Amino acid sequence: MLTVAPDPAQAEQEFVTEVVRGMAAMCESGPAPDEARGDLTIPLGLSAWIVRSAVGLPDAYELLLRLRGALLTVSGLDLRSEPIPLRVGEPRTALRSMGAYLFGLVDRAARHAAVTPPDLAEAVITELTEARRT
Repeated sequence: MLTVAPDPAQAEQEFVTEVVRGMAAMCESGPAPDEARGDLTIPLGLSAWIVRSAVGLPDAYELLLRLRGALLTVSGLDLRSEPIPLRVGEPRTALRSMGAYLFGLVDRAARHAAVTPPDLAEAVITELTEARRT
């Protein structure tokens, strides 16, 4: 069976869309971000989203950083006072750390913007889509 390589831009958009929607859904139904540190849901979700969208580990981390910026922009949180997770050398560990951070950020950003996490996710997807067009 012949397979076709995915369009990188489409794969990136699919990845960030799945991540932000997935994180928002976890915020609504899962443990509080502070309680989720030992939860395997976030790393397993990231793994599934990476595989489904066909992005590489280094690209996934950069896309998560872009997602962080969009979350801050849409929610109105102060970019200067929001910490940036430390990026360690091992890609899987870096992604796990970034995933846990983003899970907490989605929750904080939604509360700051006074919207539900799913509503915030849709606004972030719109922001990323518009930023890609310019």
